[in-house]
Amino acid sequence: MTPSPEDVANRAARYFADGHNCAMAVLRAVVESLDLACPACIPAVALGLGGGVGHTGRICGAATGAVMALGLAVNRFGDGSLVDKKDETVTLAAGLVNRFVEAFSSAECAALLGFSWAESGAVERFHRENRKERTCTPAVRWAAAEAYRIAIGLR
Repeated sequence: MTPSPEDVANRAARYFADGHNCAMAVLRAVVESLDLACPACIPAVALGLGGGVGHTGRICGAATGAVMALGLAVNRFGDGSLVDKKDETVTLAAGLVNRFVEAFSSAECAALLGFSWAESGAVERFHRENRKERTCTPAVRWAAAEAYRIAIGLR
């Protein structure tokens, strides 16, 4: 049975709740749902992407994980060589990130959270303000579902 985008969003949210960072959760949920690659290997490539890539506050890991999943999907389901698939992947990635910005007002982790990971007490603030559930989980769910929707359209 093919999972729905909501099923993929739920899977990503579970991985996120269980300790995966945002990029790991999105990438793993989409890749597993599409049977794209080694599920045990995939989260490892996203280890440093949480918190806006290495807690720099830059592009949200949920969006980054979704873009990585799109690359794997285009590689699996697209036509031509890897070089030929680059333009299609870039176009799909740009569309996804633009829709992410429309949905969340920014794709920058620091803007989404309202603070920088570099600030003193950032981790405590993240937990005190329940940012994981209030800010990050909705982004993880949205990014996983959107990447999956795009990917199943490639098959």
